[in-house]
Amino acid sequence: MRADYPLNLLRDIPVGQILSDDQMKGLEYTLEQLTEREQVVLECRYVKGMSYSQIGMGFALTGSRIQQIVRRALRKLSRPAIAAYITEGFAAHEASILENVRMAMEKKRSRLLAVEDKILEQDIEILQLPIRPYNCLKRHGIDTVQELLRLMLREDWNIQCRNLGRKGAKEVVESLLKLGIVDAEYPGCRRFITDKCESEKLCLTEQEWERVLDYFS
Repeated sequence: MRADYPLNLLRDIPVGQILSDDQMKGLEYTLEQLTEREQVVLECRYVKGMSYSQIGMGFALTGSRIQQIVRRALRKLSRPAIAAYITEGFAAHEASILENVRMAMEKKRSRLLAVEDKILEQDIEILQLPIRPYNCLKRHGIDTVQELLRLMLREDWNIQCRNLGRKGAKEVVESLLKLGIVDAEYPGCRRFITDKCESEKLCLTEQEWERVLDYFS
């Protein structure tokens, strides 16, 4: 392994130098969010120190095309929601996500006083989603509310979830907003909420609240 890894990769993302094991775990996690080909190409480039042309030979691609793949992967890693796993560390950023969720829940705490973070562990069925977005999330391996929130840290989360579409993603966002689990500023919500004031007026019907609270009775 080249002595300058992962410093060479961090320089090109760019983020500061990794100082802790938790930050290294965060880097590993962010790399796992890339496609398999992007991961292999970055390993060849930054760990093995191969040139673009050398890497291209293994993929039957030109050096220029490999360079494009590297740049695209670096752009993904440099997105604030993803890079935070590196700069803050995996466990530290996970904790901050949960804290943000708790803060959002405070806005509607009168109806969820006894529920608190337990809602994060619940099946996404609790969101009362229409059949299509519910099935799309399930097929993508999203079972719990917390897994959904992690997915939504990615700017292109709705694209990653095949066949969800913009309409389905908006339905997911609105369900989360109704429960007060997130607010309009949560990364995965911003693209689907055009009117922040209107989003704050979203609320569950009495019947919907009864279904939600039944999960905890």
